[in-house]
Amino acid sequence: MRSGWALLGLTLVASAWAQGVLPPRIAYDAERNAYYVADELVVGLEPAGATALAQQAIRWVGRLQEVNVPLRSQLVRVEPHLNPNNVREFLLALPGVRYVERNYLAFACSIPNDPLFAHQWGLTRIQASQAWAIWQPQRTVYIAIVDTGVDGAHPDLSQKMRRHSNGAIYGYNALANSANAYDGHGHGTHCAGIAAAQIGNGMGIAGVAGWNPALPAAQQFVQVMPVKVLNDQGYGSFSDVARGVVWAADNGAQVISLSLGGTAGTQQLADAVNYAWNRGCLVVAAAGNNGNNAPFYPAAYENAVAVAATDPADRLTSFSQFGAWVDIAAPGEGILSTVLGGGYQSWSGTSMACPHVAGAAALIWAHVPSLTNRQLRTVLENNADPYQPHWYGGIGEGKGRLNVWRALQAAIELSNMPTLSQLNLLSSSVQAGGTVHGTVTLSRAASAGGVIVQLQSSNPSLAWCAETIVIPQGHSTGAFTVTTHPAGVGSVVISATAGGITRSATLQITPAFYVQAVSLVPTTVIGGQSVVFTVHLNAPAPAGGLQVALSSSAMPATLPASITVPEGRSTASVRVATNAVSATTRVALTASLHGSQASAELTIYPPAPVSLTVSPSTVRGGQSATATLVLSHNAPADGLHVRISSSHPNRLRLPQSVYVRPGARTAQFTVQTLSGRIPANVTITVATDSGARSATLGVR
Repeated sequence: MRSGWALLGLTLVASAWAQGVLPPRIAYDAERNAYYVADELVVGLEPAGATALAQQAIRWVGRLQEVNVPLRSQLVRVEPHLNPNNVREFLLALPGVRYVERNYLAFACSIPNDPLFAHQWGLTRIQASQAWAIWQPQRTVYIAIVDTGVDGAHPDLSQKMRRHSNGAIYGYNALANSANAYDGHGHGTHCAGIAAAQIGNGMGIAGVAGWNPALPAAQQFVQVMPVKVLNDQGYGSFSDVARGVVWAADNGAQVISLSLGGTAGTQQLADAVNYAWNRGCLVVAAAGNNGNNAPFYPAAYENAVAVAATDPADRLTSFSQFGAWVDIAAPGEGILSTVLGGGYQSWSGTSMACPHVAGAAALIWAHVPSLTNRQLRTVLENNADPYQPHWYGGIGEGKGRLNVWRALQAAIELSNMPTLSQLNLLSSSVQAGGTVHGTVTLSRAASAGGVIVQLQSSNPSLAWCAETIVIPQGHSTGAFTVTTHPAGVGSVVISATAGGITRSATLQITPAFYVQAVSLVPTTVIGGQSVVFTVHLNAPAPAGGLQVALSSSAMPATLPASITVPEGRSTASVRVATNAVSATTRVALTASLHGSQASAELTIYPPAPVSLTVSPSTVRGGQSATATLVLSHNAPADGLHVRISSSHPNRLRLPQSVYVRPGARTAQFTVQTLSGRIPANVTITVATDSGARSATLGVR
């Protein structure tokens, strides 16, 4: 396979040079068996966070070629003197960069074969005519052919093209960033004809979608939007494909057909497929023509329908990719369709299988517009016919070849079935161990046999319910019960599904036991004393008791890590030790259980003075005396400054405070008296936040 693509690559490059156009430099990734643009990198940025440095760095290392806003990605052409691999590592290390990857090439997935088959065997095999017989389109569906463009002037396609009000074709050229999506290769035109060539016009071929002889304007209900992402040699970069997919999704395409791809996937292309899917599109992609089970991209992405190719005998073709990752098969060998210049040719490839499925999807969606893209995908994949796997591999158990008639019937039946319109829980919260009743409501009354509603809990170990309930004929509502675990705490999502519609509701499970309150006795102490802390639960503890976590907001008050409330009791107490402090300190003591908690504030004061003596008690003015202070408790680890004041500052000279050393309970300071004409009895006071003591000194 590698040598074939290498030859193709050399041929394309030579052709481009012959036309005087400088082509991109193509390189080969041997590890992933894929080609890429050698000097280009695709940089994906995080959806949130700082990206300014990353965006500036991109401009340091190269030239910004394009910005894909919806995907938050940028294409940069690395400066010639820099090594792209080194640049990649540099950019990946920057904040805000989600990924940096090579700009891999996508190739058309077709193998041109014999000219002009006598009939279109594929339409017979997928029972297209039976589908047309019951087709009653209700709306117009647009198929985006994301490919080499489309020849909108082809007689079998001109009436099936989506057009602007002025008659111009509604398309996009991602290579030139223009509206001109003309096909210079032919691949996209061939795919468009398979999906939607006009039927009943007396010429050429019939497309899958769609025809009803009773509707004169039936061709208007499925229209083609050409999106050119591959050049006229049949290849293009993944960044071009991603931009084309985003454009199609933003411009009204419901079905996106991708008959292209490569063996190496990229995050940017995966993001583009997810973007289209999340906007409600169905993305259909060719599974690839390498004849092995290796994933092929974008078909292998979760939100793309991967299509393998079968032959007229309903065997998987030898060239088709296979494996469990492939979702469905469709006719892909010797498929007659439109080509450039108004003619018709038979080509082979998964490229031809892909538009069979895309056309079938558009036909069904036009008839049943109420389907979601997930429902549409399900009816296509679950109503396929058996096929014969190639001798060395198939596409997976339970998967088969497209049958548009069966899929349309299933879609009609699904649209006529009641769907789930409401899910209600009678309470949004419940105490652990309790139950909650819920109801489901259908869009209409159940028909014969009733309707089965699927129920599911996001966390069955926390809360559970029956897996299904049956709403009987003639009824539109049903009831169920959610049971919770006695020790459970948290939230759980209960979901119900019927008719392809899912509804959900969140149930909050609160603890059966919780901390109702806490209390302190006393609420104020002098550091070094203790208090009693009591935990109060909402109900008596069960067998074995309940362990309640305890914590303190500051070191002066120390608590054990937990306390056990004994069985049958709703309270438990613990003694809280305190340490000496040098200033008033407030500490929050907290009890926690099952997410509930309660706190009480304890105020811790510094040691208080218990006595103050002055010796001698009487002195002449100008003489001094010695004051001795005694505290109620030892001074804290950083010591204690005790404030000093007097009633007659003009007769005494005192320090503003006295320092009591760490661990000490006493301290002395000198009182210097001043001379005066009149004797005086002076009151000296020492104080902390928790109390004061005074003594009298006579000054003569």
